Amino acid sequence: MKINSISKLLVITGLFLIANFISAKTLDSRFQILPLPQKIEIISESGLKGSELSFITAEGDFALPVLGTLTDCLPRHKSAGKGVVLRLTTDSTPESEEGYLLEVGKKGVVISARTAAGLFYGCQTLEQLMEDSRDFNLTIPQMKITDYPQIDYRAVHFDNKHHLDRTEYYYRMIDKLARYKINAVIWEIDDKLRFSRHPEIGAPNALSKQEVRAISRYAKERNIEITPLVQGLGHAGYILKHHWELRENPASDWEFCPSDPRTYDLQFDLYKDALEAMPDGKYLHIGGDEITAIGIDERCKATGKSAFELQMEWLKKVCDFAVTHGKTPIFWDDMPIKYAGLWGLVNNSNLTDEEVRKQWNTEKLDKAIKMFPKNCIYMRWRYEDPTTTAHRLLLEWYQKTGLQVMAATAAATGNSCFMPRKNSRAQYIKDFSTLVAENRLCGILATAWDDGSPHLETIMRGYIAQGEYGWNYHGRNVEAFITAHGQREFALSRKHMEFLKELEQSAFFFDKALITSGSRNPAWGVKKTFTLLELPDAGKPGEWCRKYAEKIREAATENERYQSIEAGIKEALTASRRNRYTLEVYRQTNHLFHYPAQVILGLEAYDKAATDEARKQALGELESICQDFTRMRSELENVYSQTRFMQNAAGYIADHNHHNHLAALTDNSDWWFLYELPMTQKVKKWLTSLKP
Repeated sequence: MKINSISKLLVITGLFLIANFISAKTLDSRFQILPLPQKIEIISESGLKGSELSFITAEGDFALPVLGTLTDCLPRHKSAGKGVVLRLTTDSTPESEEGYLLEVGKKGVVISARTAAGLFYGCQTLEQLMEDSRDFNLTIPQMKITDYPQIDYRAVHFDNKHHLDRTEYYYRMIDKLARYKINAVIWEIDDKLRFSRHPEIGAPNALSKQEVRAISRYAKERNIEITPLVQGLGHAGYILKHHWELRENPASDWEFCPSDPRTYDLQFDLYKDALEAMPDGKYLHIGGDEITAIGIDERCKATGKSAFELQMEWLKKVCDFAVTHGKTPIFWDDMPIKYAGLWGLVNNSNLTDEEVRKQWNTEKLDKAIKMFPKNCIYMRWRYEDPTTTAHRLLLEWYQKTGLQVMAATAAATGNSCFMPRKNSRAQYIKDFSTLVAENRLCGILATAWDDGSPHLETIMRGYIAQGEYGWNYHGRNVEAFITAHGQREFALSRKHMEFLKELEQSAFFFDKALITSGSRNPAWGVKKTFTLLELPDAGKPGEWCRKYAEKIREAATENERYQSIEAGIKEALTASRRNRYTLEVYRQTNHLFHYPAQVILGLEAYDKAATDEARKQALGELESICQDFTRMRSELENVYSQTRFMQNAAGYIADHNHHNHLAALTDNSDWWFLYELPMTQKVKKWLTSLKP
């Protein structure tokens, strides 16, 4: 009896260990599903190759979702061999509307979900598995993926403040976003929509409502809803440059006067046009942030109300309009925070927790709570570290008051005209996504401000980070995300993607390399006056090198960095299986970033030349560098313009306000080369003066 008991115990223990061994198996690291699923259970290493799948069918009377490139190639009828079967069922599927169950067996794949959206996302995951199976000649193991999002509303921001992309590019962007399970776009279209009720506001090259509606429908078919953002009260330059009569400040087109009834007639007309162009979203974003001059106009003074009261009255009126038209309004939340005197505290990362708690006081907000519309979502925007004590306290206040809150992080803040920094801001996106999920906020938006108007390809990694962390905030860390991004986007290893980290770093030198005073930061207004570097004095050899010794050291470092980046991008272009256009954008950006280093090192060579022959050679090199600038600029614009227009249409009227954004300085592309153009002209003139 004892022996039998021991035998049974051993058998049970063995089965338990085997079960644990099976469940402990992990997916081969060469499979990189992005976003990372919630749960992956490996059943057996044996399975099937993606190339073995021979059909895809629906089990039931429903249409197949929009499919990816590889799955869409499969015949739509059941046949001999291994296939993909889609099922709509509540049996064993996640309760989420977007959840799915993906099961891989030896005989094929079954994807089950409660809704069409869940099937769509299950097919997107299968597409990635098939890609990796093909790219690395891997067997997809027998496994079960149980997956669902941790945040229901996962949006990114299109901002057309200073540029317009080619229409076909928006379709490509929608495909890309859907691939990474982004399910919403908030489109700040500004004057790039042809407003039928007020045609004077649309730019000469604006998209028609029909064109935008077609994009919106295309997105909806891919489980992405598009919501318009029509700036109201502030940020209204694109409107008020045509309607001076509605300005709060006659000298600026920034703010509407909230006390003039015509303000609402105009704004409501624009809302109607935007909603007709983008009819499928559940929200209407009405802006309302960064007001600087409300209450100074005679119309406002006559009311006897404070600036804050005027703002909140405007908010109530536009919120009521949105609700009447079947939409939930979204409002940037900074003005109430500023009114309460908490803005500096919320955005100060240098205070200790104790100092923050001592200064924290919501008395003004508590007294004003009756003025806060309850039918509105307050968009809590924080583009840097969202985990600070003050920011957490603000979220707690929102929870206590019962107001609806949505988060806004940033894939691009607008402070660079060429590319975001800090690993595409992925850590900030991850951290805010965590807060959204833990505090059960209404959703999250990754903004992409066009203040600096960078190419959308350079923002894309930030968008994809929002897809990753909006779906599964506690999955990968940022380093693991970077690895997954490189593989998913380009079929490249982590080693191949090292150039991108270096390219982000080189942008800091580029920003200020050719000046001794001035600012290139486009997010907070460019200083139109700046001081370029001086040029060497032929009569004082060596003096220039002594004066600019630090610039020269930095330029030498950046020159080496450029060579490394260039080699990395060339290798990536050779090895990549997809999205080479993105790599070409990075490559041209690298060439531009290198130009200031070339100029500085060329001037150094002249200043320290010991002989006439050496000076002559240095001058020749500088002349070649200046000539090469024209070629480099042409190549950059040729690549960038494959998806975006590089200049405003004829007849475009520039905004007139305190936001001197770099991208608004010229109607052509000169603004991209703020210091490079005058420095090149300065060097050319100097070279001419040195000729006999």
